[in-house]
Amino acid sequence: MRAIAVVLLAGCAVSSAQEMTRERVAARLVWDQATLTLVQAGGVYGRIVRLPDRRILCSYERGGRIYVRHSRDEGRTWDAEIPVTEYPFGTAANPEMLVLQNGWVMLAFNERPRDGVHPFTIKTTISKDGGARWEVAKLVYEAGINSGTGCWEPAQIQLPSGEVQLYFANEKPYPDTTEQEITVVRSLDNGASWSPPQKVSLRAGHRDGMPVPVLLAGGKGIAIAIEDNGMAGTFKPAIVSGDGEGRWPALQVQLPDSVYAGAPYLRQFPSGEMVLSVQSGEGRLNEGTLRNSQMVVYVGTSEARNFHAGSVPFPVAPEASGLWNALFIKDEVTVTAISGTVINGVRGLWVIDGKLERGAITERRRK
Repeated sequence: MRAIAVVLLAGCAVSSAQEMTRERVAARLVWDQATLTLVQAGGVYGRIVRLPDRRILCSYERGGRIYVRHSRDEGRTWDAEIPVTEYPFGTAANPEMLVLQNGWVMLAFNERPRDGVHPFTIKTTISKDGGARWEVAKLVYEAGINSGTGCWEPAQIQLPSGEVQLYFANEKPYPDTTEQEITVVRSLDNGASWSPPQKVSLRAGHRDGMPVPVLLAGGKGIAIAIEDNGMAGTFKPAIVSGDGEGRWPALQVQLPDSVYAGAPYLRQFPSGEMVLSVQSGEGRLNEGTLRNSQMVVYVGTSEARNFHAGSVPFPVAPEASGLWNALFIKDEVTVTAISGTVINGVRGLWVIDGKLERGAITERRRK
């Protein structure tokens, strides 16, 4: 929120020396280093959801396969990992979870072939017992056999009607260019079947990527965080409306064109404030690439606008990186940051908790 000033008038005429201003300090995140925890050595692309029994469940990639682990104590310790799926012709990647209204867990993922024969796909698998067992995966979308016609990074939401919408980055429609769109498919039966694909967004000549949809509180629609390399130099976070009609820069103050800030992740607190993470090269070695980027988290409005007050959750060394990050709203004022990074010499999937601190209103007399 921008600082606001209210001038109070005493009577009909007040001198400038008597003017008062009331200013609200913007909300910010404060990270608690005492909560820094390793979930899994060697893990990347971590995502967390809360189960109906109040446990939390973390999915991730490790060694080309997808696993989950449970925590019964709010992420302080984690149970043994459980295998979910693998892909014999390449890598099972990009796991993203959604707890359905009936309590099932839907995990979407990306099959990435390495043999030049099998296609890139988006698939989903369902667990009906909180992540202990997983059903045979079902095909959602099939793209081409090479990375130039691939599909990537699924993420899904469920509407109050029960409809599931699954978004992903898609190169298949553009075999002769390097363009990439955001595509959506829909399911009315908890993932048993899916609608034909529909384009949500495309910046012609560029690459919309890594969509993360959020169903906004208060009936304000759907906001989708994407990375956009046609807005301000290299990749920056942008927000696209669910109908595909609106697009705006996510950050209140845009980063320089030369600074990379990709792989966004978006979530909303129950009170309405939103949080957005990116892997940012700002102030790092190789500012224009993800090579040494780190996780930075911003706070924005309930309409997914004006993200500001960027903060760094993890103490990442200059020569290291923090990649493929995510956020989990743990309670009314706590967000968990999840990153694949190196802490104290250990490379793996790390988590840390941050608190949302809302600014107090201060009053001062103008001179």
